Amino acid sequence: MKMKSMSLVPCIFLVLALLQASTVNALPYTDVDVDTAYQMMTGGAYPNLTVLDVRTREEFDTGHIRKALLIPHTELEQRIEELAEHKNHEIIVYCFRGSRSVIACGILDAHGFTKVYNMLGGIEAWIGKGYPVTTSYLTQIFFNITPNPATIGQTVVIKGILMDQFSTPITNETVKLYYRTRFSEWRFAMSLTTNDYGIFVASGNPQKNGAFKLCVYYIGCPAYEPSYSSEVLIVQP
Repeated sequence: MKMKSMSLVPCIFLVLALLQASTVNALPYTDVDVDTAYQMMTGGAYPNLTVLDVRTREEFDTGHIRKALLIPHTELEQRIEELAEHKNHEIIVYCFRGSRSVIACGILDAHGFTKVYNMLGGIEAWIGKGYPVTTSYLTQIFFNITPNPATIGQTVVIKGILMDQFSTPITNETVKLYYRTRFSEWRFAMSLTTNDYGIFVASGNPQKNGAFKLCVYYIGCPAYEPSYSSEVLIVQP
């Protein structure tokens, strides 16, 4: 009996070793300096690259890397599904000096994210190198057109809302409305101002039939804020 129990010891250690090995991610995160991170963001070689800021909202508001997503490291575990579409895309993670980004990278690694990069030195090192930061947010513009299709001379109403990436309405700001046919250049139609709820409204009476593309554009920070478009069909009554 004594020999049998002794023979189980190596087996137990082998099982424990196998269990431990099964929990280790085969693709751990990679440390990169700010120069490398900047080249990754601007060089065009990584079209699906995501930049993740894991500081607090207050820190983010004082200045962040352009187009960065904000998920504080203390919330990352609970909000991991927000990054699901980027599981196999490059993700550069940063904080202020680098300690919280290490924790965040470990969480991403544990959830099977395959191309995670920890930016050494954080945004402090980024700013120290003279790389740009912004206080602007990514914006979202939602709008609809009614009626659609419409008949010539009928009043067409465009109603929308301008929001930041935290789903907070952007109030008392100017958005611009452009239009074009399918094969023409964009033409400016009018400027609109969002109200205290981030809502803007425009109306018009089209006099020509055809398919028209409408675009609502928020300037925000040039080359940073996207424009949004939709199509309206105008037909003979």
